[in-house]
Amino acid sequence: MEYPNRSKVWKDIWIKKGLDNSASLLSADGFSGLISGEEFEKLIFLATKPIGMSGHETILECGCGAGAFLETLLKIHPELHVSGVDYSPTLLSIAKNHFRGNFFVADMTHLEFLVNGLYDITLSFSAFQYLSSEEDAYKAIMEMLRITKTNGKVYIGDVPDIGKREIAESIRRISHKSLQKVSMLNPDHLYLSKDFFQNLAKTNNLDIRIIDHTHFDMEYYQAAKYRFSVYLFK
Repeated sequence: MEYPNRSKVWKDIWIKKGLDNSASLLSADGFSGLISGEEFEKLIFLATKPIGMSGHETILECGCGAGAFLETLLKIHPELHVSGVDYSPTLLSIAKNHFRGNFFVADMTHLEFLVNGLYDITLSFSAFQYLSSEEDAYKAIMEMLRITKTNGKVYIGDVPDIGKREIAESIRRISHKSLQKVSMLNPDHLYLSKDFFQNLAKTNNLDIRIIDHTHFDMEYYQAAKYRFSVYLFK
């Protein structure tokens, strides 16, 4: 079942998940039961390596949740200056308690409160599938580009491939069967095409690289079979 306002349905789910103060960052961000902590760290290391970080950049994560991605990124690059945006105030309160930096309750499609060219790298990992539409995805990317410095980078990771949707839904029926449902609504994900990103890059004169997650040799992470990462160079 598809939802005309997928983002709103998921937002309600993530607000409820953030109320569990006993949850680990990995669990709060929805990865528990799908991947171990060690496997998640390997995933983030492999997926972010093509960004080419020096390790001292200012970073903003859009859809940061409780901060599982940022926690792992800081293990790889301890000197990064991290900040985050998320529409779930409960998840964001967890992130604020774990990290230094600025954390804002906001929708990634509306970042008007942030000035142009503020961050070296703006990124979003495993969050675009919770947006409502391709139009919202476009708005989010344009906002990410706006607040990224000239010669900076935008990374969008773990994107469900619309060309592999049938494979994805087959895998999810099995992988999520034993997980506790946080909502009887069980909303679907937003799937995007690689052409969507290629066309956006061409229109905005951006260099782009797209890597299928199958390239990273992560058989332990079933979602890698139908997801990809996008690297935009401003």
